[in-house]
Amino acid sequence: MTQPVDPVLLFDESGRMFVVHEPAGADELVESVDEFFEGYDRRGRPVRAYGDPGQVALALATTEPQGDELRARVKCYHSVFAARHPTRISSQEGNLAAFIRAVAEDWGEE
Repeated sequence: MTQPVDPVLLFDESGRMFVVHEPAGADELVESVDEFFEGYDRRGRPVRAYGDPGQVALALATTEPQGDELRARVKCYHSVFAARHPTRISSQEGNLAAFIRAVAEDWGEE
């Protein structure tokens, strides 16, 4: 299985975003495969969770970037959660990798 490149942006069903800077440590955030919803690596490629509870790991679901879907997820996150913080705005970077890096650097746990 191909490993994702960090950072990885994870989203839960309610739209909250989490940043994983070390994909090998995903089990600290995702306890079981059932609670994984959606995620993208630094290159905008979708990731999936696999493994036993307490030992969850991330792998690429496809090697094709899904930039539009990722940008829509981040936009939703900012409109719902980050809007409470007026100094935090969604990245305007055109390059997908730069966009993801900017989002990861701006992220703050809600």
